[in-house]
Amino acid sequence: MLCYGSFVFILIKKSFIFYNSGSGLGQAIAKKLSSEGAIVLLTGRKKEALAETETIIRSNGGKTHSYIADLVVDAQVRDLASQVLEDLSRLDILVNNAGISKEYTLLDMPVEVWDEIYQVNLRSVMLLTKAFLPSMVKHQSGNIVNIGSGAALRGLPGSIPYAVSKAGVVCFTQTLGDEIRKYGIRTNVICPGPIDTEMFKKSAVRDFILTGGGDVFSPETAANAVLYLASSLSEGMNSQTLTLRGFNRW
Repeated sequence: MLCYGSFVFILIKKSFIFYNSGSGLGQAIAKKLSSEGAIVLLTGRKKEALAETETIIRSNGGKTHSYIADLVVDAQVRDLASQVLEDLSRLDILVNNAGISKEYTLLDMPVEVWDEIYQVNLRSVMLLTKAFLPSMVKHQSGNIVNIGSGAALRGLPGSIPYAVSKAGVVCFTQTLGDEIRKYGIRTNVICPGPIDTEMFKKSAVRDFILTGGGDVFSPETAANAVLYLASSLSEGMNSQTLTLRGFNRW
């Protein structure tokens, strides 16, 4: 099992909210946005798993706090949103990054694997967005950044459930953007190529990509792209897909 984004965090800068994982790409994004003045609220199923990111942020003078929630459980996500909004007056930015991958061909894949990956990679994005969206509508402003994948644009062998779930994130983002633009809210998705994380290092497609001459991005490079979409530098962008191409099939 290859996992990333098993834990999610929320970053707030003034009224500025972001959510992502506690390691790998998620940790890089947390550090990047914290360096820009965000208050980081981490959330996941196990508090101890979030401790490293908390320590890093605090050691660099940042502010952070943890919430415990299972992001595929509707009631827990709604409770999380209620608690965050009770602690804050409003939110401006939400970044969704939670995800898992298990590599199977369709012939070998248990149906349960499909369901699990869809729950984490797509259902969590829908639940968190739905939970925080009313606050954005109330304030007539907001910015949602979702993390897709290059696999959403062109999957690789053994990546069917992952690729399809991430393609769902892309379609979710594009459709939602058209629904919420009238409220002054925008949403975009980043689809990075391979990122140098523990997940990629353990991936069965790693050698296939490297042999084909594909580039592998650092988590920090991807975090810079997220910062761009989360900031006013990308003002005017809505329902767009920002790609970091690292392999010629993407």
